[in-house]
Amino acid sequence: MFGILLSPRLETRVKIHQLEHEFDIPMENDMGEELNQMCNLSDYVEELGIEKGIEKGIEKGIEKHLSQQVKKKLAKGKSIEEIADELEEDEETIRRILKNIE
Repeated sequence: MFGILLSPRLETRVKIHQLEHEFDIPMENDMGEELNQMCNLSDYVEELGIEKGIEKGIEKGIEKHLSQQVKKKLAKGKSIEEIADELEEDEETIRRILKNIE
């Protein structure tokens, strides 16, 4: 039943029909609006999930870039303090990156 209610592929009228005939749920006249609100909720939840995925991707990209920069600076013999200063990051962030590199 929830699959029907939350399906982005089904129109409201189809959902109402299926709920009435497959689940014997009587649908009142104002149920269409409530059903539309539930559909909008599922769209909103999907949108939030997409945004969260994009943010995670960006964060991973930034982390990867920082890791590459830290590796290059380490290879040049720079200290954690120098790396942090040059990359405008705190020393704890650089230490965490170094721990993940090893």
